[in-house]
Amino acid sequence: MSEQQNVAELQAAVTRLQQLNSLVLATVAQDGTPQASYAPFAEYDGCLYILLSGLAPHTQNLQQQEQASVMLIEDEASARNIFARARLNYTVSVTVIEKNTADGIAALQAMKTKLGNTVVVLSELPDFMLFRLQLEKARLVTGFGRAYVFMPGKVDGAIQLTEKNAKTV
Repeated sequence: MSEQQNVAELQAAVTRLQQLNSLVLATVAQDGTPQASYAPFAEYDGCLYILLSGLAPHTQNLQQQEQASVMLIEDEASARNIFARARLNYTVSVTVIEKNTADGIAALQAMKTKLGNTVVVLSELPDFMLFRLQLEKARLVTGFGRAYVFMPGKVDGAIQLTEKNAKTV
């Protein structure tokens, strides 16, 4: 396979995973306790946006830590092998976005377009907060022995992980 074909395949995998409607969210509480959850999301202007209830532990964690990890993962039903589901992990920095600002309105519109009118209802609730997840690092797994790291939006610079470089990349 040529390098150009490989980049096209990696980009296609990223695009497929970013079309999912929800992501797995990993946060850490102030006392160091890990918290796993999920959230519907939409991409807008190179970032991911999520709308979360202020009552949820992961919301409080995001407000305190301002960093997280997210995973977009292939559905079990469509995976050829349960041990090798395609997945895309991002390390993200987190910012609360006011819902009534230009950025907030545009992000909520992107969410409504992708996820439906429930976004409108939730965004009007006073405890729901809008978060911007700025993508910092990406790791894509497309199958056994096919893991890559790259800067978000730069799949052409992806480095395939091997036994020799996995701890240093």
